[in-house]
Amino acid sequence: MSCGIDLSGIASMPRSRRHVFCLWPTLLVFFLAAAAARGQFFRVYEYKTADAGAVEVSYWTTYIGSSDEEMAYFDKTVSREKMWAHSFEVEYGLSHKLTVGYYADCLDPQGGSFEYVRSKLLARYRLFEKFERPFDLALYGEYIIPDKDYDDAEKFEFRLVVEKDLGPIRIALNPILEKKTSGDDVDEGVEFAYAAGFYYDDAGDGLWNTPDWAVRPGVEFYGEIGEVSRPKGSSRQGHYVFPVLDLYYTRHPGWKAHWNVGTGFGLGGEADDVVLKSIITFEFLF
Repeated sequence: MSCGIDLSGIASMPRSRRHVFCLWPTLLVFFLAAAAARGQFFRVYEYKTADAGAVEVSYWTTYIGSSDEEMAYFDKTVSREKMWAHSFEVEYGLSHKLTVGYYADCLDPQGGSFEYVRSKLLARYRLFEKFERPFDLALYGEYIIPDKDYDDAEKFEFRLVVEKDLGPIRIALNPILEKKTSGDDVDEGVEFAYAAGFYYDDAGDGLWNTPDWAVRPGVEFYGEIGEVSRPKGSSRQGHYVFPVLDLYYTRHPGWKAHWNVGTGFGLGGEADDVVLKSIITFEFLF
C-alpha cells in the first residue's frame, strides 16, 4: 500500500494538462457505484505506488463508535458497536511501477476477544506515467485468506484505480470486483463495491504546507451492492461518507511518513452509524 502523495515532479507540470479532458466518465463511474458497505477497513487507493526498492510499513486502526449492527464472530454473534479493527501491513516496491505486499487483519469486538482473522496478499501496478493519459490508471489485486474458524471463504479482489487532477482537486475512484474462490458460497457471483475520494491536493502542496509538512483535506465515500447480477435490496444498503485529513512528513531523505485520519458517518440501511479510522504509514527508501 502506498499512502504517500507524489510530491516530486508534479509542480512542474503545466496546469492545463491537469484540467478536464472528459469529466463525465469520472462522475458516471462514481454515481453508478453508489451503494452500501460494512467493512472493517476504509481506504481509497491512489495512482502512486511505492518507490522502487522502498519498504512501506503501515498500521491501520478502525473504531466503530456507534452501531445497531451485529456480526458473526467465530462461534458467536457480537455487536459491532465499540469494536476495534487492526491491520498490520508491509509493502515492497519491486520497481517504480509494481508493488507487492502482505496484510494481517485482527478484530477486537465487545463480547469477544482480540483475534487474528485473515491474511491478504496484494500486488499493485500503475499504468503509464503521470499525466500521459487523460486519466491516471493503476491495477490492484488482492487475495484474501481467512482463518478457517472465522470464515471458510477465500476471496480475490480486483480494483481499477482511476485518478484525475482537476485544478487543485484530485479525484480517485476505485471500482471493486470481488469473487469467492472457496467455501460453501463459492458459487455466488461477482460482487461489486466502490471507494472514492476527493482531495484538495494543489499539485502536492495541499491546503497548508511547510518544507517539512503538507496537510491535505478531503472527503471519501465507500459502499458495496452485493452480487452484480443480484444487487442488495434498499433495506440492506447504506452509504459511508468520511471527511478526512492527510498529513505528510517529508523532512528526512531516507524515510517519509503519512497519516490518513477521518470520521465516517453511515447513511441508512445496514451501515454502522459512526466510524473512526486511522492509517499511519512509514516509507523507508534504500
